[in-house]
Amino acid sequence: MKYQTDLAKAKGLGSAHSGFSHWWLQRLSAVLLLPTGLYLLWQFIALDNLSAAVMIEWMKSSLNAGVLLVFVLAAAYHGALGLQVVIEDYVNNKSTMMALRTLVYGAMIGLIYFSCFAVFKLLLG
Repeated sequence: MKYQTDLAKAKGLGSAHSGFSHWWLQRLSAVLLLPTGLYLLWQFIALDNLSAAVMIEWMKSSLNAGVLLVFVLAAAYHGALGLQVVIEDYVNNKSTMMALRTLVYGAMIGLIYFSCFAVFKLLLG
């Protein structure tokens, strides 16, 4: 019989065996998405049109570019965490699970790299 505190038991439970940190990072990324998403929505509604020239001019503002980057980073991370939970809960084969998790995190890193490259290229010229 193991003698553990309730907190020690809770930290080790679940299919991922890292429940609290995963839960906390999911909530933190969601909290980042709310203000940045509302700011971007407000900015896009305020624009006259969403043509490429207007969007490029809009992204040349460092505030807009920064908020867009934070939104993309938080969205990619939040999505990867959510997909990780789905994969861990519904995929039983360990090798398939690892392959899918690697694919998800590879796609997240690719999205983050491409987004940062595109925004900095437009911002810096």
